[in-house]
Amino acid sequence: MSRPIALRASFRSACHHDISMAQHPDFKSPWCQRLLASPSTTEIRDFAFDFQRDDTTNALFLQTLYNDKAVKAHISFRRPSQDPNALEGIEECNLISVGPGVDGKTGRAHGGFNALILDQLTGSCAYFHTGPNPIPPATARLEVDYKAPISTPCVVLARAWATKKERRKIWVKGVIEDGQGKILASGQALFIFAQPASKL
Repeated sequence: MSRPIALRASFRSACHHDISMAQHPDFKSPWCQRLLASPSTTEIRDFAFDFQRDDTTNALFLQTLYNDKAVKAHISFRRPSQDPNALEGIEECNLISVGPGVDGKTGRAHGGFNALILDQLTGSCAYFHTGPNPIPPATARLEVDYKAPISTPCVVLARAWATKKERRKIWVKGVIEDGQGKILASGQALFIFAQPASKL
């Protein structure tokens, strides 16, 4: 496990601006600051994207929806998983500031947005376990259980952890929760890794 990284040393490799998302006003609430300052929170990566760039991967989440009405800001990090069955004992996490631009009913995020967040984060988690394969795994199945609405605007915590890996398959679980730890949505996903080029 990598050594915990202090907030001031958060990753900037994915940023196109000098402003750390850890200083974003939406993440100033006590629960966000406690989470980010925890010694168990490692590999903090913050994002401040230039929306005019056309070379961004995951463009739907990181470009199309990344604006002051939808995904206003987010911070990615890893920490020890609460599930004893998590592979390598870790989970991928995203703190996400959500605006009303993702609403279905006024004041509630569209259900498809919940699925998008779970697909995005479980996919990132699966990719972490890819190993030397540079090609991200593809979603084969995603089951979502809706527990409670995401009331916008808000900040949510999304978490994902892999539970099983078998040849080219990996199973990942994920949840979206509020600042009090209430689960708003949960999901289970199956991803398939690409075959090595030598076997194509």
